[in-house]
Amino acid sequence: MFIADCHADTLSRLLTLEEEEMSLARPEPRHHSDLPRMQAAKLRLQVFSIFTMPYEAGHYGAVRSLQMMQIYRRDLTLRNDLVLVESAADLEDIEASNKSLYGIFSMEGASPLCGDLKMLDVFYRQGLRAIGLTWNHRNELADGLGVESNYGLTRFGRDVIERMNALGMVVDLAHINEAGFWESMELSRSPVIVSHANAKALCGHRRNMSDAQLDAIRDKDGFVGMCFAPSFLNEAVDQASLEDVIRHIDYICERIGSEHIAFGSDYDGIESTPQGLEDVSCFPRLLERLTDLGYSEQDRRNIAHGNVLRTYRKILK
Repeated sequence: MFIADCHADTLSRLLTLEEEEMSLARPEPRHHSDLPRMQAAKLRLQVFSIFTMPYEAGHYGAVRSLQMMQIYRRDLTLRNDLVLVESAADLEDIEASNKSLYGIFSMEGASPLCGDLKMLDVFYRQGLRAIGLTWNHRNELADGLGVESNYGLTRFGRDVIERMNALGMVVDLAHINEAGFWESMELSRSPVIVSHANAKALCGHRRNMSDAQLDAIRDKDGFVGMCFAPSFLNEAVDQASLEDVIRHIDYICERIGSEHIAFGSDYDGIESTPQGLEDVSCFPRLLERLTDLGYSEQDRRNIAHGNVLRTYRKILK
């Protein structure tokens, strides 16, 4: 059984290295993830976050985003076991494929669009297939959770969602404020995801999903990706563990079913990791623990990769 991870910041970490080191295929012990460890963990589908900081907004952010995408594109030219997913057809044979990795580009925070809808088409032509509308700050689309406001989507934000639906792109509501969350849910004609968050009922972090939000994700036929950030898992201790991730999986499965939960590790985007999930090679431990707890093979398959595949196959053209 292979793994799909719907959020990791590995490309932005690679962009900080020297030119000759900018390759996913190169073992990189300073980071949480690289291709050799992905292969060891049977991680076959990775959604790569294209992330820029607020101070990199606008045209500089657009350049940085394209540079991150180029890292994976360059690896594609050097190896024949990598795939860039740009259509539903690219995922058709993934279960039986001998390819090492299928990569999907997802922009985290849409500031690099520069408030220009034409830029969405530019990035689409470069392979972008998902967008997290905001990060924690305010941008041209909406407010992130770091901004205390009750404002929903801007006119540009509504235009972006409508154009994403038309192009066949996945709308990701991680980081957006609650008003923007509910307006996006109502506006989008396609399933909506939250790529990396957990259950607010178990940990009150602002980035986690309330029961009402979890129910809405289920009703929209989307999913929420379990995030490994310790502060999202257990607010009572400084160091979380694999068992905390299991607690959130149990809760969300009980609430909305195994058909609406996935993995969204946030590897290489978090400062510390839960005990037992120190890097990408640890993913199989989660599936082993779910087996020990009596999760059915179908439930484990849903969580491991099935829900991510279902959603992307449904939305991508």
